[in-house]
Amino acid sequence: MIRSVCFAVVALLLSGCQPAANLDGVLRAGLAQMPISLDPRYATDAASMRIQQFLHRGLIRLDEHFQVQADLALHWQHPNPLIWHFWIRRDVHFHDGSSLSADDVVATLNTVLDEKMASPMKGGLASVDKIERVAEDQLVITLKQADASLLTRLNIGILPAKLALAPHQARSTTGCGPYRLYRWHANELELERVGGLAGKRNAPLYIRFVGVKDPVTRLLKITRGELDFIQNDLPPHLLPYIQQQSQLTMQTRSSTTFSYIGMNMQDSFLQDVRVRRALALALDRRQLKRALFADLPELAETVLTPDHWAATRLPETPHQPEKAMALLDAAGFKPGADGIRFSLTYRTSTDPTRVRLATAIASMWEKIGIRVSVESLEWGGFYARIRQGGVQVFSLSWVGISDPDIYRWILHSSMWPPKGANRGRYANDMVDTWLDKAAAGQGQAVRRALYARVEHQMQRDMVYIPLWYEPVVAVSGPRVHGFRPRANGDLLGLSQVSLN
Repeated sequence: MIRSVCFAVVALLLSGCQPAANLDGVLRAGLAQMPISLDPRYATDAASMRIQQFLHRGLIRLDEHFQVQADLALHWQHPNPLIWHFWIRRDVHFHDGSSLSADDVVATLNTVLDEKMASPMKGGLASVDKIERVAEDQLVITLKQADASLLTRLNIGILPAKLALAPHQARSTTGCGPYRLYRWHANELELERVGGLAGKRNAPLYIRFVGVKDPVTRLLKITRGELDFIQNDLPPHLLPYIQQQSQLTMQTRSSTTFSYIGMNMQDSFLQDVRVRRALALALDRRQLKRALFADLPELAETVLTPDHWAATRLPETPHQPEKAMALLDAAGFKPGADGIRFSLTYRTSTDPTRVRLATAIASMWEKIGIRVSVESLEWGGFYARIRQGGVQVFSLSWVGISDPDIYRWILHSSMWPPKGANRGRYANDMVDTWLDKAAAGQGQAVRRALYARVEHQMQRDMVYIPLWYEPVVAVSGPRVHGFRPRANGDLLGLSQVSLN
């Protein structure tokens, strides 16, 4: 019924609409949220991070398998665990015409480390002791402690030194990326390709990002030709309608966003791994994703996606409600006269899709004798409760994970909130040891082996109940050709499309 109403509303809105006039060289992309900051030292929300990729470049970049590749750095040496020596490209210019040098890199990274600047990126460089210029094209980073993940964090966009020394500039910036900021007015932000016609034939000269919060309105605008591209933030029940529109092209792929059910392992019920495993076995994840998410998500077993260099293939968590009930019996939680074993409170956000998911999960748990109360809270209050540790069960997602050191952040016993993000209050000395070794590890093979142990133990201890990797859903209008969605959901591929 909900789908029928939505389709009817969209059809009514579309009736009588005429396609908007084409704009030569301009690609119009709809965003659910506009960026908060174009300053790469402060861009932490998804929209800001995606826009600043057009404007800025870092010392390194990560490829589609999250392997480190040189960008502004020509090459580097790592003579001992505490020293990193970088050589910088000298053929790069900022949008103001000035040449990139080691001074710009040192100034940018040092302001990230400066407590007075309050950059949210500072934590990622916590192992850094000092950053020094050696020559016009050379710099040295000295660490306080070995950090095998340092390179993956050096993709922070580099600013000209004079701009790096200035305060936070949220709405104006100068970078050395393929596009520069052309204008930003209200809910429209426009980027201009550097070098004019340089680059791929028929590639966009301008990319205009338009803020449109409502998903139905975004769909309306791309259907009638007012937008050329939208990605994500589309309710699953709208996807069948998109597929019916011959002028639109919809592409989907699995993303790096890992959705899971978290559990407080200090709770009197949930501290028993048999209970946690029973909750996992009671879920029919395939039915959930078919019914609620158009069957698009890919089932997951751990945080890293299968194509990540540090990922390990784990056995699939099956749907076995009978075994779940046997585990609960063995744990001493047999059903009472009313069929109820015990009660849990499941907290989630007020997002309608998340509420429907929580309600469906609660229904599956009640079939094995667990009474569930679903409570939805506004995001701020919901997240605050999780950090305080007063939540039994909750559902969340890890977004855009690229560095396997995420496991230290979410599993190490020293990372209980508020210091880290070990939201379930998990503690395992053996896992702590593996994580410490991996963080200081020399060589990818050693680290991969250590993370494999962590992932297997994480599954055995059922730290999270894994759900799936959320899908990337990209919709292109008839003017756009050649876009390929990426697992991390970035939009940089728009710079390489062809426009009619």
